[in-house]
Amino acid sequence: MTEKILIVDDEPEILQTLSRILRRKGYEAYTAQCGEEACKAMEETVFDLVISDLAMENINGLELLKIIRSTDSTTPFIIITGVGTIETAVEAIKLGAFHYITKPFNNHELEILAQRAIEYGKLNRKIININSSDEGENLTRMIVGASRSMHELMKHVEKISDSMASVLIMGETGTGKSFLAEKIHGKSSRRDKPFMTIDCAALTETLLESELFGHVKGAFTGAIHAKRGLLEEAQGGTIFLDEICEISPSTQVKLLRAIQDGLIKPVGGNQTIKIDVRFISASSRDFQKEISGGEFREELYYRLSVVPLTLPPLRERREDIPLLIDYFLNKFCKQYKKKISRINADVLESLINAPWKGNIRELANILERSVLLSENEIITPDCLMNSEALQRISLMKTGERGSAVSLKQVVEEAEKRAIVQAFKTTRNNRSEAARILGISRRALYDKIAAYDLYDLDQGSVVTDKKLHSLN
Repeated sequence: MTEKILIVDDEPEILQTLSRILRRKGYEAYTAQCGEEACKAMEETVFDLVISDLAMENINGLELLKIIRSTDSTTPFIIITGVGTIETAVEAIKLGAFHYITKPFNNHELEILAQRAIEYGKLNRKIININSSDEGENLTRMIVGASRSMHELMKHVEKISDSMASVLIMGETGTGKSFLAEKIHGKSSRRDKPFMTIDCAALTETLLESELFGHVKGAFTGAIHAKRGLLEEAQGGTIFLDEICEISPSTQVKLLRAIQDGLIKPVGGNQTIKIDVRFISASSRDFQKEISGGEFREELYYRLSVVPLTLPPLRERREDIPLLIDYFLNKFCKQYKKKISRINADVLESLINAPWKGNIRELANILERSVLLSENEIITPDCLMNSEALQRISLMKTGERGSAVSLKQVVEEAEKRAIVQAFKTTRNNRSEAARILGISRRALYDKIAAYDLYDLDQGSVVTDKKLHSLN
């Protein structure tokens, strides 16, 4: 994406000189001869940098900066000042200007300052995007596990990640679709470029279009300044459209054009913008029902689903649950400054055997609550408040409180199950099993010996039927 720079000065010669310098460096330069023109230009276009003279009639540079900062905190602003107005330039920096440059300026100095300012603006926007994301929903460090279904899925991910192909991720709510989308982006050649996420179900039609395509000032009620859309912000990177089935028919048409032609038009604007973005979408709905019911355009579905992937529900990958328990307990103990070292054996069994209609998200929710309610270093059945299904499973035994197992035992049991599953998947191919588990062959042999998993009679790893239960 070519960065856009707005130059504001009441001297035509200065505008011409600055435009020539910046265009020579590959920037797209726009000019305004006064503050009023600058404000109008910013209503129509989102700029990566504003360079303004300080001394102008009506709206001077300082006042222009205040106007911009009232609605926009990220666009960098450079003040051009004479030697006698350095103090005012310093005041501008206190109001949010990136820097100032004095007349007569050095061309090379200006080029370097412009580049630094633009990079600063990009970093600012990135920080805002990170801080505004819902960390509770962020499962980017989620353990994938060694279940066969996830192993097969990740083999497909390895093959398709570094391509331009659109990916459609299907699966029940809470299965980790956003995690998988981020993992695909992280394995692609676009990993150093932006990864933008939008929840299509959380916004009205107008706001969704504004978030995707951007808007000009006055495009709708509340559009008090121009805004760049996520499809433009994601240039060179990836856009993740969560719950894609929720978008309206009119937005589907615009999105189809964006995918087909690589062109978008901000809401209320006339200028088309070229984009280079990879599309990853997700939905928990049945697309065939949506298409047959006329709710979703068939041609858009085919554009989005060049590579369709389906995430299995948690109840179909129970061997991964102990690893997930360990991950979430460590996460929430750190978050709430708690120390949990053991988990009641009946609670562990309950967690492994629960129906998990809410999948990983439900598991995370229950474990977070358990950590908060725990009064000592152990997770007990009374920590499963409001989780009737789990309590029922836990208390179906003798009614007595079960023994406790340490988190170390939970992890060891999970590792045993993972090793056995890896050998079943690879038909006892040790090198392939080690690769699936993400460890060296030497480390794998050590774990097999430590857990006594080797079957001397068969000359292979024992089946999971021979694993000792923690219960």
